[in-house]
Amino acid sequence: METAHRLWPTEHLPGELAQILPTPAHFEQAGELVTREEVSQNVPCGNDTEEHLTALRAYVDAGFDEVYIGQIGADQDAFFAASRDELLPALR
Repeated sequence: METAHRLWPTEHLPGELAQILPTPAHFEQAGELVTREEVSQNVPCGNDTEEHLTALRAYVDAGFDEVYIGQIGADQDAFFAASRDELLPALR
């Protein structure tokens, strides 16, 4: 959650704000408005496979046939291994 908040707070800006900010400095300023709690409520964080599966199943249940996931932090190898070994088999 700390990593998601530090690297990607502007993903949680309300309304169209993220579409109208003109400069990176404005994004930095607006990102300060986003709390860690907002991030933790909206982004599955950590290595709890069930938490991630719950989030992904919501899209599957809504009829999406493609869902893109990504790792916000630095440990890309662990992300791909967990996706291959745990998430994808559980969703098939």
